[in-house]
Amino acid sequence: MKKIILLLLLSNILYGQDSLSLMDAIKIGLWKNYNIQISTKKQNINKINNNWTNAGALPAINLSVRKEESLSDQSNNPASFIQQELRSTSINGSVNLSWTLFNGFAIRANKAKLRNLEERSSNNATLSIENTIQGIILQYYNCVLQKKRLELLQKVVRLANNRLEYLQTKYDIGVSSKIDLLQIENAMLTDSSNLIMQELNYNNAIKNLNLTLGKEIETTWNFTDEIDTEIQLFSYDNLKASTLADNTNIKNQYYNIQLAKQDIRLSKAVFYPMISVNSGAAYNESTYDIGELSNSMDNTGESLNYFANFSVNFRLFDGGKLYSTLRKVKVQKEINDLQYEKVKREVLHQLSLINNKYNSRISAFSLNQKAFKIAETNYFLANDKKNRGVINSFMLRDIEIAFINSGINAQQAAYNLVESKIALLKITGGIIQSYEQ
Repeated sequence: MKKIILLLLLSNILYGQDSLSLMDAIKIGLWKNYNIQISTKKQNINKINNNWTNAGALPAINLSVRKEESLSDQSNNPASFIQQELRSTSINGSVNLSWTLFNGFAIRANKAKLRNLEERSSNNATLSIENTIQGIILQYYNCVLQKKRLELLQKVVRLANNRLEYLQTKYDIGVSSKIDLLQIENAMLTDSSNLIMQELNYNNAIKNLNLTLGKEIETTWNFTDEIDTEIQLFSYDNLKASTLADNTNIKNQYYNIQLAKQDIRLSKAVFYPMISVNSGAAYNESTYDIGELSNSMDNTGESLNYFANFSVNFRLFDGGKLYSTLRKVKVQKEINDLQYEKVKREVLHQLSLINNKYNSRISAFSLNQKAFKIAETNYFLANDKKNRGVINSFMLRDIEIAFINSGINAQQAAYNLVESKIALLKITGGIIQSYEQ
């Protein structure tokens, strides 16, 4: 029995552990997290696409070179005028330039749309970073929380084990009852069982953190930071202003509106004329080999041609298809405007709930901390009274359970406080600035 208890008390320090602070965890997560890597690569794609070539502003130049060889054996053809092996070689080269000079301002609309797509992808990358930082912070503190609970149960089991040894000695010399001995032993077995389950919770919390950090699942850590219980009071008006200006979800919807505006400009562009220029040059060189007749005639020819075209195209009528398309994109713009207002309303509603929860959890945290200190003092006093025979084991167990529950509640209140604080930082768009170094 004593060996089992000893293993339970020492199991979390039997293995080598690396020290890990919260900032180190965030750095590792931002470097290794797969979601951030994916969103960053998508951002790079949109950054590459954002250029004047894709917008259609620059000319296209094509170069073509072709060589042809042919052989026609007419030496045994009595119907042929020249009964020889006829060979011909030709080299053709051309260069062509096509350039759209004006297409109803569609080039500028395309460039603005590409820029908005790049900005939206950058905002998505920011959102991915924010979610990752929030997840790492909460998972890190959850590991600290589970470790605190583990240490609390270890303390209770250690004291119960000492009491069991003391009562066993008293029972052996006949100054203690069997009931007190069994009561202490039963309580210790119950707490030991809870200790085993709590160690499982602690190990699972570490594995969840490792998954987010992109580390090996079985990596163990020595967490150097405590749960941040610093109380900070916020002005709701300042929170609201920051949310409207910096919240990433609101920004994303704003970019959707800008994209819809460019779609309207592109739909209007077809009502303007399209002006383009096309120019180039073609070179041809041909050589003919007609056997014995080749020496009596010139069998080589060259030609060089230039051309330049200027065109203006204007669509007069297409059955109303263009107007239908324009009406649809305008309706889509109206939908995006409504969604923008909807997102703002929802985000501000969420901000109000989180702010109220944070303020409530400040009070709950203070009350739970005071309650735990009282329960802890009462628990140690009760242990002393039990050793002196002032109270029985049943009264001690009730006080012990109250101590355990009070400790768990105090630790959970600390975690809840920091969870709400992090939620406020994220919804206002300030979580990255708060945790960057």
